[in-house]
Amino acid sequence: MIAALVIFVLISGSFISFLVVTNANSLILLISILFIVLIAALFLGYTLAIRKQMTMVLNKLSETIQSFMNMQDHQVFSMLEDTMLSKIQTQIIKLSRMLQAQNQRHLEDSESVKSLISDISHQLKTPLTNLNMYYNMLIDSNLSADKRSEFTQIVQNELIHLNWLMESLIKMSRLESGIIKLNIENQPIDKTVLTAIKQIFPKANDKQIELRFHSDQAIITEHDVRWTGEAIVNLLDNAVKYTQAHGTIDITIQKYEMFARIDVKDNGAGITEQEINSIFQRFYRSENAKQTEGVGIGLYLVRKIVAQQGGYIKVSSMIGQGSSFSIFMPIN
Repeated sequence: MIAALVIFVLISGSFISFLVVTNANSLILLISILFIVLIAALFLGYTLAIRKQMTMVLNKLSETIQSFMNMQDHQVFSMLEDTMLSKIQTQIIKLSRMLQAQNQRHLEDSESVKSLISDISHQLKTPLTNLNMYYNMLIDSNLSADKRSEFTQIVQNELIHLNWLMESLIKMSRLESGIIKLNIENQPIDKTVLTAIKQIFPKANDKQIELRFHSDQAIITEHDVRWTGEAIVNLLDNAVKYTQAHGTIDITIQKYEMFARIDVKDNGAGITEQEINSIFQRFYRSENAKQTEGVGIGLYLVRKIVAQQGGYIKVSSMIGQGSSFSIFMPIN
């Protein structure tokens, strides 16, 4: 604009010089000078107005970017105006919200990892302490043969328990971190359930617990055979643990319009109503289950596995009358 103003002044000066040289009428000369001054003033005023408008727009853009940097959704331009600046502001706000959501997810993931590490450390502390204690006893040369045999058996049991605990913790951490990719396919759910029953049968047989399986028809559901089987084994294992000897466990499969329902019902100790919402939490142990082997991972894994396949789980129970766990898996 400055270049245009300089060119205009040069042209105007040349024109006035031409009028003076050619002895033009003084009135014409005066009118020409006033016209040139007026045009110059209007041009200068327009230039200043444009510069002021540009400064204001840049300040608003700077304010919008600053609010974006501060993770705030501050609207400088009206969202009702269909202007380029309004559109740019909308895009900046969208980007800001996306980054805020991403940052929140990172914070939640970080807290989840910290919590997981803390929980795992706590769970490993007891068996490792026991192993260290009995190891120190076993290296005592004055220990009797009977005590040595007893402590060796305890160490062996602790190692078996530690191995089982580590496997469970690895499964849990892989599921939580998304390392495991579920292979979800249309498969007969009754075959998956029967495989799980075969795995748990020896433990049930030791307590003389009867396993009764009911399924009216072959039902195809969308599920990962291996991990769904793992979830059902965990449910059956819990049922066997908390059912007295000579008890019964009923496993039933029913087909609904959109889901297949798998019920695992026992006549064991049962769960209090206050604890039903807590039993699927990681490492939760009921007060009534403190004397029973376990660390509170099984039901947590069940819920996690089922949820990742688009299913859900429900439970009903009464103290002294057993519990019924119902898994709902989607049907294609």
